[in-house]
Amino acid sequence: MSAPVVSWRATVLVAGSIVALGCDCTREADPLEYLFRAPRGRFIQISSYDTTGGNRDRLEIATGDSSVLVDEAGPGVITRIWITVSSSDPHYLRRIALKMYWNGEEVPSVSVPLGDFFGNGFDKHHFTSSVLGVSSGGFYSYLPMPFRSRARIVVENGTGKEIDAFYYQVGIVQTDGMPRDMPTLHAWWNRDIRTDRAEPHLVLDARGSGRFVGMSLNAESYEGSLDFLEGDESFVVDGGFRGQGTGTEDYFNAGWYFDRGPFHAPFHGLILKDESLGRIAAYRWHVPDPIDFRDSIRMTLEHGHANQAVADYATVAYWYQSEPHQPLPALQSPDLRRVLGVKIPPGAVLERDLDVRREGLSNTIVVQVPRPDRYEVLLYPLAGPGLGTVSYRLHNGAVCSLSLVADDPGTVLEPVNLGDVALETAVEVLVVAPTEDAVVPAAVLARPVAQWATEWNVVGPFPNPRLLATEISPAVDSAYAPEENPSLTTTYLTEKGKRISWRRVMASPDGQVRLNPHFMPNDWVAAYAQAFLFAPEDRSATLMLGADDAHVMWVNGERVSERQGRNISRADDLAVDVALRAGWNRVLLKVADLDGGWAFQVRAADPHRVLRWSARPVSSR
Repeated sequence: MSAPVVSWRATVLVAGSIVALGCDCTREADPLEYLFRAPRGRFIQISSYDTTGGNRDRLEIATGDSSVLVDEAGPGVITRIWITVSSSDPHYLRRIALKMYWNGEEVPSVSVPLGDFFGNGFDKHHFTSSVLGVSSGGFYSYLPMPFRSRARIVVENGTGKEIDAFYYQVGIVQTDGMPRDMPTLHAWWNRDIRTDRAEPHLVLDARGSGRFVGMSLNAESYEGSLDFLEGDESFVVDGGFRGQGTGTEDYFNAGWYFDRGPFHAPFHGLILKDESLGRIAAYRWHVPDPIDFRDSIRMTLEHGHANQAVADYATVAYWYQSEPHQPLPALQSPDLRRVLGVKIPPGAVLERDLDVRREGLSNTIVVQVPRPDRYEVLLYPLAGPGLGTVSYRLHNGAVCSLSLVADDPGTVLEPVNLGDVALETAVEVLVVAPTEDAVVPAAVLARPVAQWATEWNVVGPFPNPRLLATEISPAVDSAYAPEENPSLTTTYLTEKGKRISWRRVMASPDGQVRLNPHFMPNDWVAAYAQAFLFAPEDRSATLMLGADDAHVMWVNGERVSERQGRNISRADDLAVDVALRAGWNRVLLKVADLDGGWAFQVRAADPHRVLRWSARPVSSR
């Protein structure tokens, strides 16, 4: 029954070392030899089986209650955990919490929502890594969990409903001894529900001596894209910078935004990829490549390049360390842990930043707008138990009334469209509510009503020679023939003696003109596009531009905007102030591509809808 202490100085998992906890032993030539060695200790299993001899092999956990799954004296090692749950709460994966306490500690070493601990923060997806996973309905973990004097595992029911059935099994090997400084398992869930600050997401910040062994990520964009995968991981170990990655999917041993979809390997995988929601779930285990730290470790993960993407990030960091450990921050309340329902897009003014001018139960919400334009005003109501009916309206607009009653507090409802209006500096929304609690919505979004330039004339391609180790487009400073003579009837001669002329193209519904289909080659080249903007009188205006990659823009021959580098064509990325003259104004754009996507989109901010676009001046049609 006894086991040499040295056998626990290396914790063995799936015939490989997950944590060499001060290991002074050597790797075995036969990875399966441990199967016929002398016994390590005495095996016991703790489970939810029906001790009366019946078949009710489960726990039923009351609303707001908790249950102790394990409370076992040491020394020993938990070698397996298996769980399956039946709950009527659609958010049970996040609102059930799993907490683990070692050696009599009062602050848990593991404090994670149930689903996230097993890699499933969004919903339940089958995947089978060597360490933990979800296999055809059951959650399992083979993470070794050594304890010297006591192991205590607690599950907390924050669903707001009774958990109908909670089944579990826990395998333990009891030993005769355990080093006093034996590192124990730690796991921390950290969620940035809206990464709208220019700071990376914090995966782990630990003090002490130990080993980082893995992480999982459940991330979701607020605008349905996967741009957040441009973010890099970064490590600071023992106070020193230890390097940065090249992209999120690269850290998970994948590439190109997980272009081949979900997979599950022993130590890394993609559990979920939903491009319609901009959602991914992935894991990586540092079993072959654990990261040791002597006194501290800090790991961060950018949300998009330079932390520009707005997303919902939830990570679980798994590590071993000797005690004492820094107290883990308390888990958010169960309602705040829910998966996003209605997403409030970037650009909306959130509840915390709204200017609310209170006058009893009739109040005004004021939201500033970035420039004079025509805006569609969307309001995101915040509902909950006990709230009544509220009315919203814009100045001189129609009244919109709806009920704010919902089962869960803090429920964001689908947006209410209050109409579109010409705005100079701000929009005011009048709110009439039965209680002050119902006054402040989750957010207000003043969204420009985009009147895109949809018909363009294009010509190209022209040279944009690749400059190795840079993202500079030489074409920006190269004056090709269309700049000298942009007449739509002109034919140009390319370097290879081919004659090219202007041709008509159409923008897609989002205003983008995607140039790749129209030109060959379409990497490391440039093209010109032009359209005409009619103004009823001499006036100033603001053109809203997005271009991939570099660009130069002229209005009536005046150079008004340029940008170098690698960029993505985004709606309203750049605001360009221009002077228009009465009548038709020529807008000429040169777009230089590096490689990959190649597109542009242009509109004019137009509060009173007096400007109009055309591929040609009306008089020349």
